[in-house]
Amino acid sequence: MRLSRHKFQRRTAIVGTIVGIVPLIFAVSSAVAATTPLSTTPQITVMTGSLTYDDTSPAPTESDVLAAAGVSATCGQPYIANFSSIDFTATGYYTAQVADACDGQQAAAQAITIAVVHPVPAGTYAPLPLGDPALTETRTTMTLAPGVTLTHIVRGTTPAAPSAINTTPEGPWIVNVVEIDPHRAQGHLQLVRGYLTDRKTVGQFVSQANGLVGINGSFFDISDNFGVPDALGIENGKLVGNPEGEDAGNGVRNRDATGPVINSNTNQLVLNGHYTWSGNVQNLQTLQSLALTEVDKKPFVPPACATMTDQTQCTVPGDVVHFDPEWGPETPAGPGVEVVLNNEGKVVSTNATRGVALQSGQTSIQATGSYAANLLNLLQGGVVFKTTLQLFNNGQPVPLTPGMQADTGSEVLLSDGVNLNPEPNGDTGGSRNPETSIATTKDGDIILFTVEGRSTTSVGVNFPEESAALESLGAWNAEGLDGGGSTELVADGQYVTTSSDGTERADGDAFVWVP
Repeated sequence: MRLSRHKFQRRTAIVGTIVGIVPLIFAVSSAVAATTPLSTTPQITVMTGSLTYDDTSPAPTESDVLAAAGVSATCGQPYIANFSSIDFTATGYYTAQVADACDGQQAAAQAITIAVVHPVPAGTYAPLPLGDPALTETRTTMTLAPGVTLTHIVRGTTPAAPSAINTTPEGPWIVNVVEIDPHRAQGHLQLVRGYLTDRKTVGQFVSQANGLVGINGSFFDISDNFGVPDALGIENGKLVGNPEGEDAGNGVRNRDATGPVINSNTNQLVLNGHYTWSGNVQNLQTLQSLALTEVDKKPFVPPACATMTDQTQCTVPGDVVHFDPEWGPETPAGPGVEVVLNNEGKVVSTNATRGVALQSGQTSIQATGSYAANLLNLLQGGVVFKTTLQLFNNGQPVPLTPGMQADTGSEVLLSDGVNLNPEPNGDTGGSRNPETSIATTKDGDIILFTVEGRSTTSVGVNFPEESAALESLGAWNAEGLDGGGSTELVADGQYVTTSSDGTERADGDAFVWVP
């Protein structure tokens, strides 16, 4: 049984504040004033809030742990209240509760996170194909739950020169690999998000789902501080983001045509798709229709018409965008027209500007530029309208079913055992970055993979290096996710990775294993 944890807070040194001493003044026969201090609440200081122990070494004593953490107190003798419950022979994360009492006063408890890991003997695994083959590589593993393991890999021992991060063959690299055997592990993989516009840290997403472990997911619209996927998005069988979307509503199509697609009911992952889509809204009385240009994306307003309050006067094409309540509390506001439909396709309202709060079961169509007049014309002679959205994988229709979820990936790295990013003639393949990816083995195990980067202690990887590392770990299909400062991995309540941003970035969504 695990001990109590303070979830999703990075452990740092906690320094107590000394309480001021209040003097008591009394008269004595000599007329000399004297002071006697009142008893003070003891304060505990923990210099190192995170410790790692090897399950094959002799278990440390309570004094050993207190000394290693640099624990001290203003008075009394600090102790670990739950020390007997920490099993140094069983891998996992534990929280040691440091307590103290003095003069009848109880100190506020402080926490030390203890990771118990198992060292993997050199020679029992194939080293990662990163950098110089002669580099030292160490691995430790931890069982998070039956069928769920976390492997921590450090390759290389010499910090990189800042100027050599993109080219050095000496590394170092810090890699974390979660492997989930869905046949043994109880639970399911889920893409966790709030509103599409929400942003949260991976730790918050894992907590939201009561999950065990999670990684960051989609590329998202960071320029507008939105968590909206750049392109593909599916939420419980509903298309909430179109492939090859528009970045930040600027009218420029991105080329993001792929992304992980998962059925959270069956744990089936598709990681090598190439997606397209089509969509339109049709007047069921006149049978006239208008093609959609986006799904749940901020519309593009043509610069030539940006100052026009009445977009129906614009002669330059803009966007026609379908919105769901999943977007957020209110659809994007601005010039254009917006038609709100109920769940029967009947018009609830027609608005001369954009930005409404959709109720449950409602959808809307926003139009900008010359499409604003086209949308209003479509309403003529009609009462009921039908919106049709279709997704295709390599030209074949994709049934959108309950439990299906998807987000925007970077690119397919491995497809049915074929490395799509071979490293030609030692070419480094571009700049190195922190990277996150999701993969499956040929036997169906799920791999959640992160590499820290942009640091002298972990240089990061480019796509060829990422693909090669995943292939060496047994991946059969693999898809890149958002990287850079978004790369985060949380396991059993602990931030395992160190973000290149310096603090944990709020991301758009996260892949979470939920027991």
